[in-house]
Order: sequence, then structure tokens, then C-alpha cells
Amino acid sequence: MIDIHTHILPGIDDGAKNIDESLKLIELLYEQKVAGAVCTPHYYPYLMDINEFVNRRKEALNLIFESKIQLYSASETYLHEYLFHNSNLDFLTVENTDYLLLELPYIKKWDKNIFETIERLTIHFCIIPIIAHIERYPAAGKRDIKRLKEIGCIMQLNVSSLLDKRIKRRALSLIRTGLIDVLGSDCHDIKTRPPRIKTALDVIGSKIGNQYCDRLIRNSSMIVKGIDIR
Repeated sequence: MIDIHTHILPGIDDGAKNIDESLKLIELLYEQKVAGAVCTPHYYPYLMDINEFVNRRKEALNLIFESKIQLYSASETYLHEYLFHNSNLDFLTVENTDYLLLELPYIKKWDKNIFETIERLTIHFCIIPIIAHIERYPAAGKRDIKRLKEIGCIMQLNVSSLLDKRIKRRALSLIRTGLIDVLGSDCHDIKTRPPRIKTALDVIGSKIGNQYCDRLIRNSSMIVKGIDIR
């Protein structure tokens, strides 16, 4: 299993505050038999240019280079028109593959501009958007998720949603109906947002079947290799 969405790099965003916390998060992932973690610090195009972000990410990665698990460089990039000011987005993608973890606006309803901007990104930069924690957006009904998939996006679900009584049923339904392609812990810290991948996989296996676990695990490995899972 590869954790597709993490904030374990020290001191770069609202995730791990220091090296010690980073190493503790990595240890938790290792104990859950997670083979690798995609490091996806937040990137806001309107606050920082790509070169500055990449340099900061490199410095943070170097601080924990002796990790027990494989670390992959990436980003959680916020959807914004400023992205089109760049010649390419290669350094934001998952280990220089075509996959880009994309965060969308937290608004009640997405207008057509949201979908058109994502589609332009896919065409202009030849990327495959991974929509981060799709279940968390107020605007993301099943019709909207299907529309995103038609554009060419794949859907990531946070494992914490499978352990939250308020949205557990919906999360399982999204997985069962094939609308979720990959999981991520979206871990930020030890106390309030730790990685709980093993527990979530146990929930999926017991409630809807281990074949769903197998598919999600397989997809995560294919993504870091740059294989198109669509």
C-alpha cells in the first residue's frame, strides 16, 4: 500500500511541525505496513511560485532522508488560474508522473468554470488530476463526481472518513459504486490527524469486501509508477 496523500514533511505547511513529528508519522505508517508515502505539502499558486515551493520541499525531504519507507515528492495543489502562468507542472506532480493531486474550492456549488478549468489543466499540461479527499467537498454530489471522472480525473478518499460515523456510510457507498480510485491518510500530526490506513482497510474489507481493498491498494502502487489506472 502506498499512502497517496500525506503532510509528513517537517515545517513546510500545516502538517508535521518538526523532524521528530515527521519521523513519528513515518513510524506509524511503517507499523501499518505502508510501503511508501507520497509527500503532498499544500501548494497555493497565488502565494508562492513553483521554484520556491520546490526548494522548500527539497529541504524538508532532505531532513528525513533516512526514512523507513519510500518517500515520493509531490504536492497538494490548489486549483487556481495562476497555474497557467507556468510552462509546466512537472515538479508538482507525483514523482514527475502525469498525476497531480488537486485540491478544489470548498464551496456549496461548483459552477461550470470549475470543471472547465480542470479540463483545461488536463489538456494544457497533459496531467491526470487526482481530486483530493473528494468526499469532503460540500459541492461533490455523485453527479459532480461522475462529471469529474468523465473529464479524466481520478478520486481520492481520506481513510479518516471511513472511521467517522457521520460520513462512513457515504464513503463506503462511493467505494462500492466504483467512484473512488485510491485512498490517502491525509495525515497531519500524531494527535488529531494521524494515519489510520490499516483500520480503514479493515472496515472496507468487513463491510463491502476485500476485493475493494485489493483494487485501491493496487491503484496506489500503479500511480507512483506513472501507470494510467483509468
